[in-house]
Amino acid sequence: MATSDSNAEQSFSSSANALQAEDGDRCDLVGASPYATIESDPGVFTSIMQKLGVVGLAAQEILGLDFLESTSRQVPSWRIPYGFILCFKWREDSYTRDDYHNDEVDTQLPWFANQLSNDSCATLALLNIVLNHDDVDLGPFLTPFKEYTLEMDPAMRGLCVASSTELRQVHNNFARPADIRASLSKIADTTMNPPKEPKKPKGRGKAASKSKKATKSETLQDQYHFLSYVPYQGRVWEMDGLKSAPLECAELDAGEAWLEAVRPALRGRIEALSNSGDIRFNLLAIVPCAYQEKMTAFELGKREITYIERRLPGVYGEGWKDKVPESLYKLRSDAFSRPGLPSSRLGIGFGARSNNMAMEILRMSPELLLSKWEASVQRLIELQLSADDELTSAKDTTIEHIKRTHDYEPFIREYVTRLYNAGFLQELLDIDAAGRFRQTNQKAKR
Repeated sequence: MATSDSNAEQSFSSSANALQAEDGDRCDLVGASPYATIESDPGVFTSIMQKLGVVGLAAQEILGLDFLESTSRQVPSWRIPYGFILCFKWREDSYTRDDYHNDEVDTQLPWFANQLSNDSCATLALLNIVLNHDDVDLGPFLTPFKEYTLEMDPAMRGLCVASSTELRQVHNNFARPADIRASLSKIADTTMNPPKEPKKPKGRGKAASKSKKATKSETLQDQYHFLSYVPYQGRVWEMDGLKSAPLECAELDAGEAWLEAVRPALRGRIEALSNSGDIRFNLLAIVPCAYQEKMTAFELGKREITYIERRLPGVYGEGWKDKVPESLYKLRSDAFSRPGLPSSRLGIGFGARSNNMAMEILRMSPELLLSKWEASVQRLIELQLSADDELTSAKDTTIEHIKRTHDYEPFIREYVTRLYNAGFLQELLDIDAAGRFRQTNQKAKR
């Protein structure tokens, strides 16, 4: 066990150093610089997972709970979401400490970490999902991180998250510079002006306790919070880093889809938020990456065409190409020249689906091969266009990220300074050349 822990620690350390080097030389001035506020945007969460090295997952915004019903009935099991992230304006809930205590559940399982750093709940919600799925490729950083923290309790895991320079750098890479400065300013203000100890109340203890709780609730209600829902070992869990442990929402029956089990918990939470008069919340699903799915289908389509073309010479001879439209064959050649995904990223069950397709082509009647070839090529072109659309969407997301995180303050400061020095702002601000406010005629008469 000691050797295993040592190897995990060494692997985690080397992966962390590699990730830190990839982000460039950043100076951590505070030692434990704070997490900053980030937006609840699917592109942001997708980019965070990619930056952390998670392969094949993306975030998708859910606009209604009808998605759960349609997904659980119509979508193949390999497209079912891995978890949900709910962003909402924090409010006190009715759960007690006993709700989070279950003697039948190991306190180390599922993987759950407490939130020990302000504004880290977004990244924590992601970790509480992806680290609870063995079939997710976590990449070179999170894989040893999971091994290193596997036998820790939630508080120690939370400490690892809060003190990880690499996780903070990735998280803050998607925050606005103004929000990062606000977090640093808050730490400085708290350090220089620590909150005073409250005076002992003169009233009854119960009333004083209620007053204290109300004050805390009013303060926290101005903050947004992220929590996640994830299936693990036959149960559905609500994971809120502000709680001491994960909350069991439902127990899955044999063969029951986890989306059907999580729907009441999500509906109840959202209805409670709506009844409170605050509808500012959104729901994200962590799903298989659409681009990877479409490229997997694209590679499968190429395999199908290859299987058909192996049979065509035996039916029509080497001149079978003369029997298909020349323009369609050119499109086929262009599509085949496009680089594909590496075999490790071709999705779950790709090999089995490819073998089943090969057997289907072998059993196909010879007179159907040409029409099947044409239909397969047309579908391949559609998949190629669809994958290109996903690439365009990813580029748009990158552009939005650059716009969101660019620091415009130096430009604005310099621009306003030059306007002032050129004398364009004095009249608007009603000040003289020396920077003093002018007295109005009414003040002069007085």
